[in-house]
Amino acid sequence: MTKKEQFLKSYKSNMGHISDSCEAVKMSRNAYYDWLKSDPKFAQKISEIDESFIDLAECALRKNIKAGIQKAVEFALTNLKKEKYSNTQKTELSGPGGAPLTFIIEKSYEKEKNVK
Repeated sequence: MTKKEQFLKSYKSNMGHISDSCEAVKMSRNAYYDWLKSDPKFAQKISEIDESFIDLAECALRKNIKAGIQKAVEFALTNLKKEKYSNTQKTELSGPGGAPLTFIIEKSYEKEKNVK
């Protein structure tokens, strides 16, 4: 088994945790990022593993929603239907008549006093 194959196996069993996976196969994070940049097949396999964990998380979320777990329901609504259930407010500022804001920055300098 090659070092990359070992890493991919570790990456999957460590649920996408880069540091733990590198440590398990005794390699640096820099080596991982080098492989990611230089080997499209490796990058694709990493992406597929990451997607499998997203699928797992979405499945768990759905199960929790079905079970009536309030936090899961709130999370789903505030993230999937933001325009209706968002907990955040958006504020846009403008100048007079909708013009861009103008900022005036004043600097003041005080001359040093001669201390004898």
